[in-house]
Amino acid sequence: MRDLPKPNTQALSWFYSESEKNTLDLRPKYQRNPIWSIGQKCFLIDSIISGCPLPQVFLNIISRGTGPKRKTIYEVVDGQQRLRSIIEFMKDEYELIETTANSYPVSEVYKPHIGKKFSQLPDNFQDIIWNYQLAVQELRSWDEKQIRALFRRLNYVVERLNHQEMRHSQYFGEFVKTVENLADLAFWDDCKIFSRRDWQRMKDIEFISELFILIIDGPQDQQKSIDKFYADYDVIFPKKKHYVNIFHKTIESLSSIPEIITNTRFNKKSDFYSLFAVVADKVAKAKDAVNLEKYSQKLQNLDAELNKDTMIDTAQKYYETVIEGANKKSKREGRITLLNSILSD
Repeated sequence: MRDLPKPNTQALSWFYSESEKNTLDLRPKYQRNPIWSIGQKCFLIDSIISGCPLPQVFLNIISRGTGPKRKTIYEVVDGQQRLRSIIEFMKDEYELIETTANSYPVSEVYKPHIGKKFSQLPDNFQDIIWNYQLAVQELRSWDEKQIRALFRRLNYVVERLNHQEMRHSQYFGEFVKTVENLADLAFWDDCKIFSRRDWQRMKDIEFISELFILIIDGPQDQQKSIDKFYADYDVIFPKKKHYVNIFHKTIESLSSIPEIITNTRFNKKSDFYSLFAVVADKVAKAKDAVNLEKYSQKLQNLDAELNKDTMIDTAQKYYETVIEGANKKSKREGRITLLNSILSD
């Protein structure tokens, strides 16, 4: 029978020292966490210096090696992002920044130290961080199956959060607020791209995030880069108004062909993504919304051709981009190129 979890406390200095000895394993292994933004990291440091409690972490204590090379490894199975953010600060890898009251309302204790790294803080504040006691649950040589079973029991009354629900609970800044505002546009109700389940589980906001990122940085590989944009633009969002304007003008343009969006395959997310990319490019070049009615017949013809048992030329090439791995970057780029050729003036 495995050992029961043992409650304990450890000072942050202990975690720092074990990290320096390469005996603290911070690899994200048991659960996926969003990338933390600089705002989140600074808010965490503020919690420490202002004396707020932090959630406990789970450590799996295991032995590796034999004889004189045998050593103890502390595997962080829950709390990786918190510990990584703290250790990075203690290593002077980032400085405290000014945050907005709406996103990360820091304490008055924090504000005089904006712009400082750990080594630049007064000695008494360095001591507060160095000696801060963190609650720990110690596991002894549990395997991955046992650890996953533990977390299922800890969370069995709660439906597991999907990636977007996790982002919603983690990020409070500029990017998430912008995307959630874009999700309120009446267009989404009219075009019926999202199911009721999509709305309930925030899959609509996740997809709209992808569309917004498309405007900022072009086609991406599935949803792999979403967390990075949420983190990078959490506190400071350069050119936000510019990107939001293009998004709105793109939606305005697509509203000129409502029957295409609701009655053809462009109602599907993978196809809509590609059409959105083509239209956003036209909007960016025109610096305004464009009327798409003149392309309506071409899009209907493509849709009809794709419904035939035997397809030729462009339709066949388009079909090859959607039958498998439709949301991979290469497939998205291929589909966008084909649509661009179809909708060329």
